[in-house]
This record gives sequence, structure tokens and C-alpha cells, in this order.
Amino acid sequence: MKHIKIRVQSMSLIQISILLMILGVFFGVLFANIFQSSYYDRMMNYHNLVFTEIVREDIDYTGLFLYVLNKNFKEFIVFWLISITILGIPYMIFKLLTLGFSMGFFISAIAMQYGFKGILLILSYGFPHGLIYIPLIILCLYKGYSLCVSIYYDKRNYAGTIMEHIKSNIFVLIFLAVLLLLGSFLEAYVGSFFLKKTLVFYIN
Repeated sequence: MKHIKIRVQSMSLIQISILLMILGVFFGVLFANIFQSSYYDRMMNYHNLVFTEIVREDIDYTGLFLYVLNKNFKEFIVFWLISITILGIPYMIFKLLTLGFSMGFFISAIAMQYGFKGILLILSYGFPHGLIYIPLIILCLYKGYSLCVSIYYDKRNYAGTIMEHIKSNIFVLIFLAVLLLLGSFLEAYVGSFFLKKTLVFYIN
């Protein structure tokens, strides 16, 4: 145990983040395989009903955009509010684990249901907005971690440090918010269009 602790302490922030993601993916794949029978009916319902409805019905792009934007910005605000508290780092560890778990579970479930054909469906769920979301997540985690460490581990005047960092990072936050806006737009308008066209290959 002591040897493992030393190894973890010697790892960089990026290495630890990747390790947490891999750990989350592992448990996601494990749970997907263990509980396959419990969600099989739900997958078939999506296949027979939801997929068909998405393909046949017109997409309300504006409504979808507002929904995605609202959901994303709520998570964005919560992330930064928690990042300036002592719970910032534990929260980021939790987010990395759950993100990895969700990815592992989703990919494993799709692969078991559709086999090799599921690759196209997996890609369509993340393209093209994933090209924005992935670097956005990395930047948020990096800046959020640096902010939390600077406030609670480098200094002791917490209140003053919080205000100083909010002011010094305001342009970074605006930049990240613009990226989130762009990602939400791509997900609602472009991503949903590609998904709609892709699902044609998955319905009878």
C-alpha cells in the first residue's frame, strides 16, 4: 500500500487524471457486462420506439439547443462554484470517475447490442461537438484544479485569494463559456442531424 501511495504521489496531474478515467471506464464496462440482462429490454425499447421516432419526426433544433445550453451551463456553473471551495479536488476526482464510468458503460452496452455496427452509432453520439467538449473538459479540470490548489494549499487568506483568482481568471472563464456555447450549438444543430441520419441504419 505504501509503495502504491508513493507511486501515485510521483505521478503528474495528467497521469492521475488518465488513471482515474481508466478506472471509471473499467467499472463502466464491468457493470455493463454484469447487468446486461437488466437493461436489455430498455435497449430494445430505444431500438424499436425511440430510434424510429427520432428518424421520422422533425427535430426542433431551437428547442433542443436551448435545452442543451441550459443543461451545460448549469453543470458549468456548479463546477466552478465547487472549484472555489475545499471540496473542489474531491469533486473533480468524482467527475473524472463518473465520466469514465459513463463512457465505459455506454460503449460497452452499444457494442454488446450492435457489435461492430455499433461503432458508427458511438461516433455519431459524440461528433462533432465532442471535438469541443473534450478540450473544454480538460481545460476546466486543469484550471479548476489549479484554482483550488492556489486558494486552499498555497495561501491561507481564503476569502481574499478567492476574489483575486476570480478577477485574474475572468477572461479564461469567458473563453470557456464561449467554447461551451459553441459546443452546445454543434450538439443541438449538427450533432442531432448526424445522429438522425445515422439512426436510419439501426431501425427496421
